[in-house]
Amino acid sequence: MTERRVRRLASALLVLGLAGGLHPAHGANLHFSCGYEGNGTADEAKRIAGRAQGVVWREGKRVLSVRTAQGVLRFKDKPPYDEPMGGTVHHFCDRGDGYTLVTVEEEGGITGVLVEEASGRKTQAGAEVLLSNDRRAYFAASGEDGLDGMIWRIHAIDGTTSWSGYNIVDLHKGDTTLDAPAWTEKGEFTAMAQCVTNEKLRWKVKLTKVNGKWQWLPKRTCPRS
Repeated sequence: MTERRVRRLASALLVLGLAGGLHPAHGANLHFSCGYEGNGTADEAKRIAGRAQGVVWREGKRVLSVRTAQGVLRFKDKPPYDEPMGGTVHHFCDRGDGYTLVTVEEEGGITGVLVEEASGRKTQAGAEVLLSNDRRAYFAASGEDGLDGMIWRIHAIDGTTSWSGYNIVDLHKGDTTLDAPAWTEKGEFTAMAQCVTNEKLRWKVKLTKVNGKWQWLPKRTCPRS
């Protein structure tokens, strides 16, 4: 993946209000975050030593290993390793409360794999992950090449996707961006909406199922540009 593409994704994630490395105690939102310009060997080794010593290690330059109660999981890179639009590369991203996030850089963008250390289960994730207070669900944000925004997904803890969409939406009239995703104590998912044409128009929205379909509510009218 090109350095320019990585910087774009890093900027998009900062807009979400997620980047920053937060590790609340169990019973609160658990947020996994890591840098995307610091995935060199020394940077990753420092993260592993500080957050996952004895759990995550490198068996070689192209093999990342994660220890679970059910055995060792190995994430193997695929060539071509250094091509801008080819290959697959894995990095240790973050760890906490019995979970490890592995970042996956491959053709098309940045995603991730969430590892539950007790069960050894691997589930689809993103470049950023936010687990609900009760650990029954998690939010994941990922980036794909060519997209200005991010793809948002809500997963059950077993990896089943219950909702997916973009963080640039039309909530009524005019495009609206979504940032600052969060889980409430009741397990509801919220975000802050902002009109593209007027940054001062911001309001809190909740992902709500209406007649069997998920919607961001409440909706407001954004002014024309």
